[in-house]
This record gives sequence, C-alpha cells and structure tokens, in this order.
Amino acid sequence: MQTGTQILMIEDDDQDVELVRQFLEVKQTFPVTIEHSKTLSEGINLLKDSEEIDLILLDLCLADTQGLATFYQVHDSFPTMPLIILSGNSDQSVVQEALQEGALDFLVKGQFDDLSLQRSIQQALKQRQQSIETEYQDFTLDALSRQLKIAQQELEQLAEVDRLPQVYNRCRFDEAYLSEWSRLTREGAHLSLVLCEVDNLSAYRETYGDQVGEYCLQQVAEAMTKVAKRPADFVARYNDQTFIALLPNTDLAGATYLAEAIRTSVRAVPFPPEGWKVTHSPITLSLGVACQIPRVQVAPSLLIEAVHQALHFAQEQGKDRVQIHHTGCADPDLHSNQTLHWVSRLLRALERDQFQLYAQPIYPLRGERTTYSYEILLRLQDQPGVVCSPSLFLPMVEQYDFMTRLDRWVIKNLLSSLDQISSRNLLDLQFFVHLSSATCRNGELFDFLHQQFAHNDRNAQRFCFEVTENVALSHLTPVIELSRILKSMGCQIALDNFGSDMSAFINLKTLPVDFVKIDGLLVRDIAQDQIARGIVESIHNVAKVMGMQTIAEHVESDVILDEIANVGIDYAQGHYYDRAKPLLDVITAS
Repeated sequence: MQTGTQILMIEDDDQDVELVRQFLEVKQTFPVTIEHSKTLSEGINLLKDSEEIDLILLDLCLADTQGLATFYQVHDSFPTMPLIILSGNSDQSVVQEALQEGALDFLVKGQFDDLSLQRSIQQALKQRQQSIETEYQDFTLDALSRQLKIAQQELEQLAEVDRLPQVYNRCRFDEAYLSEWSRLTREGAHLSLVLCEVDNLSAYRETYGDQVGEYCLQQVAEAMTKVAKRPADFVARYNDQTFIALLPNTDLAGATYLAEAIRTSVRAVPFPPEGWKVTHSPITLSLGVACQIPRVQVAPSLLIEAVHQALHFAQEQGKDRVQIHHTGCADPDLHSNQTLHWVSRLLRALERDQFQLYAQPIYPLRGERTTYSYEILLRLQDQPGVVCSPSLFLPMVEQYDFMTRLDRWVIKNLLSSLDQISSRNLLDLQFFVHLSSATCRNGELFDFLHQQFAHNDRNAQRFCFEVTENVALSHLTPVIELSRILKSMGCQIALDNFGSDMSAFINLKTLPVDFVKIDGLLVRDIAQDQIARGIVESIHNVAKVMGMQTIAEHVESDVILDEIANVGIDYAQGHYYDRAKPLLDVITAS
C-alpha cells in the first residue's frame, strides 16, 4: 500500500464524510488524508489544481448534479484517476453501468463497513499502480520502437552510402539515375554524367599501402560533393576506383565546367599529408563527361556507355584531363554496339541463371490490408558485388525475341520460389509481373502458363500481369486478345505507366484490365503541380467509372501519400513504404 494516500471525497453530507474518516481510522493500515468538496464543480476545480490526489470517493447526488451524469463528468475529465462511488442509490442497473464505464467499485451507503471500505480503497490503489506500471512499460516499448525505427533507417542509409568516402553506392546511383532519366524524358531537359578515376591509384596502393589509396579516394569524394552541391546533384562511388556525378538539368558545357572544377580542386589537395613518407606529387584525375536529352526511344545505358568512353579516352590521352563525349549518346554506331553487347550479355546471363527476383510491396490506401500485393522486379547479377537494374538496358533490347525467354524465366522462377514457401504464407499473396512487348506479340504465353499452373490452379489467381501503356497502344489488338485469355485463366491485368500518353484514355475502355498503374512522374509532382494532380484525378475518375482500381507509383513522401489519398487512389507503391528487396526475404517477412 502506498504511503501518504490522499483521497478527494466529493460529498455534500458532512455526516457521511465524518463516517468515512472514522472507518479509515479503525485498524488503520495506511495513512490517509481526506480532502472534502461539497459540490461537483468545486471537486473538479480541486482535481485540476492538485496533482497529489490518489483516489476519488464520489456521491452521485450533489447540489449541482444528480445521478450517473455526476460520474460521467468526473470520469470523462480524469479518466485515469481511480474512482469509487459512495451512493444511497442501490439500483442494480445504475451500479452495473457505472462499473462497466470505469468506476472501480460501487458502495451503497449504509451497507458497507470499515473493512469493506479499506479493501475497496486498497484494491483501487493497487489497480492504479498496475495501470501506471503498464503505461510506463508501454512508454518504454514505444521509445524502444522509435529507437529501433531510427536504427533501421540508419542501417538503410548505411546500405545506400559507401563506407569510405560517405557518398552513395552503385545500387543507389542506379535508382537515382533511372528516376532522373524518366523525369527528364517528360521535361525534355538535359542530363549529364561526370565519371572520374584517380590516376595511378593502383601504383599508390602497391608502393605506399592501402592507407594512401584510401586518402586519395576520400579527397576525391569530398571534392565532388563540394562542387556538385545542388539539391538534385548526386555523387556516388561507381566502383572501387571511380566516382560518378549525376547532374540533372545540366548541359554539356555546364557539366564540363564542373568536371574541370573537380579536377583542379583535387589537384590542389596537399599530398601527401605531413608526416607521410610518400613522394610529393599532386593527386590527379581523369574525367569523362557525357550529356543527353533523355528520350523514350533511347536506352538509359547509352549515356553511361558514352561517359565510360569519354573517361577511357581521357586516360589514353595522358590522364589528368577532362574529356567530353563528342558524338552524342544517340549516335547510331554507339546504339548498335551497345545493343549487341547487352543482347549477348543477357543471353549469357540466362544460360548461367544470373538473374534474381526482387519484390516491392503495394499497399491499400483504404480499409485493412487483406491481400499482400507485390510487384516482381528483375535484377541482373552477372558481376561480383553488383546488382544491376534491367531498366538501364531493357528499353534497348525489348524488341528481341529472347525477351520472351526472360519473361518466362521470371514466371517459372517465381512459381519455383512459391513452392519453397509454406502454403500458410501464400494464402493472401498477389504478384504483379511485367510482360515485354515481344511476349505480348508472339501469342505463345497461354500454353506456357497452362503448363506452369497445371499442378496448382490457385497460382493463376495470384498473378496480375502488367503491360505498359506504350506497349498496349503500339500493339492494341494482340494485347486485348492476350488480356482476355489471361483473365479467362483467373489472372488479372494491370496497365502500367498510365498517363504518359493522353491518347490512352480513348483506348482504355477497350482494354479488359483490372488495375491502372499511374505514371510515377505524374505522382511525384502531384503535391506541387496542379496540372499533374488534375491528370491523376482524371485517370482515377475514369478508371473508377470503368470498374478498375488505381495504383500510384513512385510514392516517396508522406506529402505525396496524403495527396493521392485525397484524390481517392486505391493503392500506393514506392520508397515511402520500402525499396525493392529479394523476393524470398520480402515474403517470409510479411
């Protein structure tokens, strides 16, 4: 029992107050101080002014209030305060309601003695102590949960940031590069890359040790982040010896100026630091610069190949210099060579099973999450330590027949992965799987799926096949036919990247689709661009009339989430929730 217990008795009968004092003095096991208020208003004011009251004894019949309304006024104002009712009303319906709504006990005047009163007070105070302990535990758990969330965010940040020079890593660069390529495709603005490498780094490491090499890399990283410092600029460590700067809305002249500023800044760094037994010589860089106005028909990998060629030429010309790529990244010869390179590389990866399935969750914006939906994404892993997003090169090779083989690899390996998972975990899973232009045209998918689904018909219901808006418009008749066949098997259909071509509205009613995935470029601008918001709202309204559900892609902040929720979008997908992760890791964690 607590020491120094203070009780507030709200009672207008002085004799009842005196009786309670006498009861609590008989065989007293704990010291008690009783405060007394004759009216409800006086008692509530005393409770507001005092933080030392431990318990309330309340009469229901007072000069300024009557009945259970008295209890409700006190309990609603001080819901955590222990309260015992002392009343002359013995109506069981009143007693039951008071106890159900939060009174800890109900003692009828004239029917309790000193022992029952003391037991009631002791029990009430014990319950309050337990409640305080529970609240403290909840507070502690909540604090730990917040700390864990912060730690998780820091771990995710560390996973994106290179350990040594504190710039982003290659995987994070690929994501940012593809995002900017898509955005600038719509805007028709320049995108530039600067790729640099420390000259003679391998020789430094062999002669003076790794510490000298690490120092050089640190200086390059610091110089690049100081020069490329606009909010949209992005600096990453591309591999062991090279760094890359992503410069949106920057033309070739601007990128060349920045590259030269990086080169001179690094060259001015004191090297070696004082006390190092290293030959005095400046740190020099070779830098390549390339620029492109992104277009739908140009693969993003062409700009990367161009900046690699520029860097290689700078090194061939004697190093310590900036070299720009002169011919333009849409040069037919470069495009042809790159296409053949990627076709060969992807065929080799298929033969060696060097792809990996990733998944990104899709969340409902209304109601409970009864089905766990994921978009299946493909990653190429044919180089040690590098996971490459096919979005860099697929636009360049989608017209080739081997893309059908790649689509089938995804479907077959997804089903194989599902076989490894407990059937209990598969009850409410749905997967969005992309189909290439080649697969949509060749008409052989039905037989393949029929064979794959033969051992488990329920798997068909877990598939929602995605076709991009561009493919659907370019091959409308075969896409409509394929969609009808897939739906007859129990699959669903989603129209991806919707909104990039306004003519798609006209053909939407002819396409038997279940979901419309709104172009991420529109979604990303919805908070600050009223036109983008109007287009998103129009797409949702048209889809709703046609019985389709909408999914917003590229949801990257709570501001965007609030906007699409206000529009009425059904589902959301993007980095606000989570980045894509290996399929089995995602499913087993759901």
